[in-house]
Amino acid sequence: MPGPLLLVNLLISPMVNESAVPADLLRDCLASAYAGKRKKPAVMDILVTGDPEIAKLNRRHLGKDEATDVLAFDDGEMKDDRLRLGDVAVSADTARREAGGRGVPFEQELLFYALHGLLHLLGMRDDLPADRAKMHALQAKAMRDFGIEPAVGLVTRPEEGRND
Repeated sequence: MPGPLLLVNLLISPMVNESAVPADLLRDCLASAYAGKRKKPAVMDILVTGDPEIAKLNRRHLGKDEATDVLAFDDGEMKDDRLRLGDVAVSADTARREAGGRGVPFEQELLFYALHGLLHLLGMRDDLPADRAKMHALQAKAMRDFGIEPAVGLVTRPEEGRND
């Protein structure tokens, strides 16, 4: 029996409590979301880290001296008969803080970030508020398609109107 269309290599930083990370949920939901969009076998890496490490990545690659929720670096090369989509980094610290502020489960917030990163790897942009809202709707749909009803705070996010 063939494996999933999307192979997700999950890396958990030593600064993150590994037992708090829903590893199977992240891998399986990302694979399910990808299978709904593409038919070519692919691979991606996802790093679950903390604010200090994601701030370093943000500074190094985007010149922004701050922590953020998710970063995505597309690749588009082949790796062992699979398209290598690229790398995603998500901040467990930011997810925990934002989940608490929104009143949503940490696991859903973290999954929302991972799905957002996947959509970036698939070519979606969120520079404009309308594009960001579209991405958030697709993230929520991917969760529903996987059998998870997203908490209300994930669907109506206050930052949808920001202009960054």
